[in-house]
Parts: sequence; structure tokens; C-alpha cells
Amino acid sequence: MSIKNLEQLMTIPQWSTKKTPVICVNVIQETHNVKTFQFRANSPQLFTFKAGQFIGIQLEINGERHNRSYTIASSPSRPHLLELTIKKEQGGAVSPWLHENILVGSELEVRGPAGRFNNLDIESDKVLLISAGSGITPMMSMARFWSDVEPSKDVRFLNWVRSVEDIIFRRELSLLDFKTPAFELDVICTQPGLSENWLGRRGRINTTVLKDMVDDINDREIFCCGPEGFMEQVKICLEALDFDISHYHDESFDPGGKKKAKLAEVKGGSAQNSPQTNPNEPIRNIYQVKLIKSGQQFEIRSDEILLDKLEAQGVLIDTGCRAGNCGACRVHKISGRTETQNETGLLREDRQRGDILTCTTHVKSDIELEL
Repeated sequence: MSIKNLEQLMTIPQWSTKKTPVICVNVIQETHNVKTFQFRANSPQLFTFKAGQFIGIQLEINGERHNRSYTIASSPSRPHLLELTIKKEQGGAVSPWLHENILVGSELEVRGPAGRFNNLDIESDKVLLISAGSGITPMMSMARFWSDVEPSKDVRFLNWVRSVEDIIFRRELSLLDFKTPAFELDVICTQPGLSENWLGRRGRINTTVLKDMVDDINDREIFCCGPEGFMEQVKICLEALDFDISHYHDESFDPGGKKKAKLAEVKGGSAQNSPQTNPNEPIRNIYQVKLIKSGQQFEIRSDEILLDKLEAQGVLIDTGCRAGNCGACRVHKISGRTETQNETGLLREDRQRGDILTCTTHVKSDIELEL
């Protein structure tokens, strides 16, 4: 549906639904393995969200259902289009499919927005944005937002990349640096090619480099996003600089269940091994899960994630980050004992009401759920 006049433009409703059909209106090749997909709602809506938040998508690929979370790269100050900037992961199931199949005119359904990692819920005066690789997407949303609505805000942006050809948003970052007086940018290449003639900074993050680039680092609110190892190194550097870690905020997801696969590898084999294959493993108790609305009932082991078991039983449930951050998989627990590893995505009133996040929950007794 096109917008034909100013009067129609002024009456577009705000994004208020959990599931929204969208249509791709543009595809931008950012780097050799990164694309930006621009979407508008099928029925005109203003995409209202907080810079740094993410959306979820659900796809069926070769008969298998996949849920993924992607940070919104666009700014809420430009609400007519929703941008997702996605890296094509080698061996991945979803990102290669998106790169090969999403074209102008393609339709998807998105859920959200969600996430407490954003620049509105976290107050700040002076800001330091730190990103690595595709972790630049929430940083870009924040930078675009501040450039539009608060160009005098003191923003320092450090972006680590592997090589020059891996710099996402390279031209736009340079433009932001040029046109926004209080915005200062440094792009650091860890392995620039000999033929790239890179004249900027080089090397990996360390305490000396961080202090040298941002001498007032202890006066800033820090937002960080990137691979887990990179963010851990950032925190090590900050601790060495006596930084107050309460002013540090980061965001990470587990697309494709990489953490789960790594855990299975550490334990010495497939996660599908039976309890008897390793005598040193703790005993896995078996409990009953009862779904009150549907009347469905099934068994679950104490070492299984509740969300995984629900999906295996064919229970349709919203999901997002699968790491306890977004709150999309929240359900109401009527009775029983559970243990949740991360419940960042739950509000205090959610917890008081008895809600749990199924993606990070283990069952510790027979339970009843309002499903």
C-alpha cells in the first residue's frame, strides 16, 4: 500500500502489534557478506521502538522452523522504514537463506520490538559506543538517532573490524563524523590486507589502546555489542581502568543455538546422548508438564530447556533472543518449581505474577503452565 498524500502521511498509526507483516522495499549490499534489508509495513505504520532494540522473525526453511532475533539498524527518528542489517554466516541456516531469497517485494512477519539494551531506558550524558563486526547494528541505530534529535550529544564511537572490506556502513559513518559536531569516530582494523592501504588504526582492543583513544572513558556511559569474546575483552580492559561497570551495557544473542552446541561439545558429545552414556553426569530427574488451556501433558528432564521441549511437542510459542533478554517467550506458571538462568527480559511485575522465560528455564518439579 503506497502513501499518496500528506494527509494520509499524517494519520499513519503507530506500530502496536506483536506480529506485523512487512514487505521488503530495498536491499543494500553493505559489504561482501552483509546486506541491509529495508521493510515497510503492509498496512502503513510508523515503526516506534527504542534505538538498540531488536525484532524476531520466524521462518520455515526446508520444512524446519527457525526463530531468529535481529537488531534494528534504523533509527526510530525515521519511523517509516524498518532496517535489518544481516551478516551471511558461513554454515548458518537462516542468514544465507535471507541473503539468497529476500528481494524487493518479499514479505515477512516480524515480532517486537523488544530489548532493554537501548539508549532511552539508559540515561547518559557522554557516551562511548564500542562495536565489533555485525555488532555495529544497535550502535548505528543509536548514532543515527542522536544525530537526528540531539546532534550536540557527546558521542565517541569505536568500531573494530577485520579488514577494510568488512567495514559496515563505511560511507555513512564518515558522513556522521563529518556533519555531527560532537560525534567522533575511530575504525580499527585488526587484519588489514597488504593491498588495502589502510591509514587508520590497527590492532586488537587492549587497555592501553582504549585509554589512549578515550582519555575521559570513566566519565562515559558505555554501550557495547559484538562477539562474546570481544565483549569479554572489553570488560577486562575496563576493569583494569577502574571503570564503574554499572555504567557498562552490552547486548548479545545466541542465533542458531551456538552456545548450546558449544556446551554439548564441552560435555564430550551430542546433546542427544542418553543419561547412561556418561556415568559422571548428575542424575536427570523427570517431571510432568501440564498445559492448562490445551490440556496437553508431557514429560521433561531436569537438564532440558523448557522452550526446547515445548517446541518439540509442537507447542506454538513466541520466541526471540533465546537468551533471556527479550521476554518474547514469557508464559505464566500456575504451579511448580523452576530455575531460570537469566530473566533480564522479565519486568518485576511479571516475576511477581509468576511469569517465567521458557528459553532459560529448567524444571525442578511437576509444573502447570497457562498455555
